[in-house]
Amino acid sequence: MSALEKKVLFTSCFLLISGLMAVDFFNPSLPYIMSDLGASQTAAKTLIVVYMLTLGLAQFFYGTFSDRYGRRPAILVGFAVAAAGLAGSSFCRDMSLLYVARAVTAFGTAGCTVISRAIIVDVFRDQKAMKKAFSYFAMSSQFSPAIAPLIGGVIQQYYGWSMSFLTLSGIMAGSFLCLLLFMPETHPHRAGQVAGLRGVYLPYLQLMGNLEFVLYSVASAVIFAYTIGFYATSPYVFHALGYSPVGNSLFYLSYSAGILSGSWIMGHVLAAMSPGRLYIGTIAGYTVLCAAGMPFDIGGSGATIVLFSGVMGTVCGVAAPLALVLSMTGVETSRGAASALQGAIKMFFTGLFMIGFDVIHVRSFLSLNAVFAAFTLLLWLIAGVDRLARAGADKRRRETPA
Repeated sequence: MSALEKKVLFTSCFLLISGLMAVDFFNPSLPYIMSDLGASQTAAKTLIVVYMLTLGLAQFFYGTFSDRYGRRPAILVGFAVAAAGLAGSSFCRDMSLLYVARAVTAFGTAGCTVISRAIIVDVFRDQKAMKKAFSYFAMSSQFSPAIAPLIGGVIQQYYGWSMSFLTLSGIMAGSFLCLLLFMPETHPHRAGQVAGLRGVYLPYLQLMGNLEFVLYSVASAVIFAYTIGFYATSPYVFHALGYSPVGNSLFYLSYSAGILSGSWIMGHVLAAMSPGRLYIGTIAGYTVLCAAGMPFDIGGSGATIVLFSGVMGTVCGVAAPLALVLSMTGVETSRGAASALQGAIKMFFTGLFMIGFDVIHVRSFLSLNAVFAAFTLLLWLIAGVDRLARAGADKRRRETPA
């Protein structure tokens, strides 16, 4: 790995962690914000909805902006806006104003989501190198949920939620200066690009016509839904089985450790494998895991839950960076727009697939596993559609006269 590649990979992971911290840092403070501002639990939860909606839409701005003016200007704008939104949040004493401040913060951190992926695709052009880079990228995603709530919880306990917002605002401001001084530009300003409104939406229309990009962006959402579904739904199962919140955290640690190990295996053991074959292998892994779990009572003992959690996390740790590689490999131009659209598709379809957990009343690992099995069928369907499309393209090439 060259010096530039190492610098870009470190910057990418740093941006990803920074963006995630803007959510994870404040999770311990939500009940106190609700109490201090006299808001309902629904109003407090809406803070997350407002943040995520803004985050999804704002990615489109950073995609085309960074393709036109460069990655550094785009991310510097993002960090400046995020720092301002976080500082404003610390002074809010009304829930409606806090909604606005969180939306401003999300508009800023959306740059972290887009640019963190775009700079990897800019520099790591070889598939093997890109797989290894995205494996480290996936591993770094576990840093924020592990550390940020702990730091935020300590600040909340001793200084209150306003100081939590102000602290992270200061961190963002300091990060802005570091990026200004040290971040390399991986996509300099491009002259001759389509200007005006057409130049904003045209790259996205072109990308939507790239079937492979769309298919594996949707696959990325399915894979993400495994993880979100496990974290968000398994507490109901654990509670029904009589496990305490402390016991729950041990199962989450097993899942997180699985993601880390799977991402490491992807980058160091499986990087030389064909992405297509490896993708089929991960779906086969999901299939075996779901099939093995169906006839058995996974919740019968803590050991089986730990094993199931760890193996599921490991498969997801391999599959998540692989889906990113497969969706982004064929993109030769407008990589910032591709990163933005990939993120938007991932977020939209993750939300759509999460409805599966609402349709089935989850109260045991059997019902949880049924949703996972449905996700696995979706991944097989995506693989089948991609294979048919490739076969059709090969046939047309053979039939086209030279």
